[in-house]
Amino acid sequence: MKTKIILSLGFLVVLAYSRAQATVIVTYAEQPGEMTSSFIHATTEDFNSMSLGVHATANWVDSSTGALVGTFTNLDVHAADQYGGANNTNYAVTGLGVTTKTTLNLAEASSYFGLWWSAGDGKNVLDFYSGANGTGTLLAEFTTANLLKALKPAKVYPLGYYGNPNEGPNYQKDSSEPFAFINFFAVPGTTWSSIVVTNNGSSGFEADNYASRVQVYDPSVDGAMPGVVLEAIDGITEVSLVNTPEPGSVFAMFLLGGLTASGSVVRRMQKKSKV
Repeated sequence: MKTKIILSLGFLVVLAYSRAQATVIVTYAEQPGEMTSSFIHATTEDFNSMSLGVHATANWVDSSTGALVGTFTNLDVHAADQYGGANNTNYAVTGLGVTTKTTLNLAEASSYFGLWWSAGDGKNVLDFYSGANGTGTLLAEFTTANLLKALKPAKVYPLGYYGNPNEGPNYQKDSSEPFAFINFFAVPGTTWSSIVVTNNGSSGFEADNYASRVQVYDPSVDGAMPGVVLEAIDGITEVSLVNTPEPGSVFAMFLLGGLTASGSVVRRMQKKSKV
């Protein structure tokens, strides 16, 4: 049975002008306060079983199967405070002078990654590499410029994505910074073996509830893609897709081979419309 796919012409035009073939689609949580991945069959690391402080190495183990998901190097674990810690539990920090870079080496090349980004700022960077230890091809470099533009603070309380959403002593503190769950979906044919977390300064990259899945997103099996579409990334090129209405339609373009540097899909659609 053929699946009818609705394509966004506006999305196609953006891609045609981007002059890039994307490898990763980024989305963010549809509702403020979401702190965990809603992507099915993803495995989560919440850092709650790890001791506080810097770990030269630390294993991420699937709690349900006991299988190794990956290994962190230079992982700094903090107790919950106004800057992070989903549900007032432990979280990870990079770039506060103790660690300048944290690397996650995955046990198996993977196609999905997510994290709860807390106390976010413009100096946070995620790099996805084809090889181990940040080697091989730089598939996608995520900076936070487009995300900061999308997560505008609300004018009245509650503050939307701004402010720590956890209840208790840290409730709605740090109201000047955004908190949101971010998803990274590899397009078919793309996988990453390592992810490098950096902070280009001393403001800290705070995050919790890392999520990972080996299998590529398949809308026919997985249903709707979680979140609001933010951007497409190819290497160091990020193309904002903030106004794209339907995540599944965006990903369908990649399944159809619709992303090209030449914008050939746009030309084919225009030609068809004249018939």
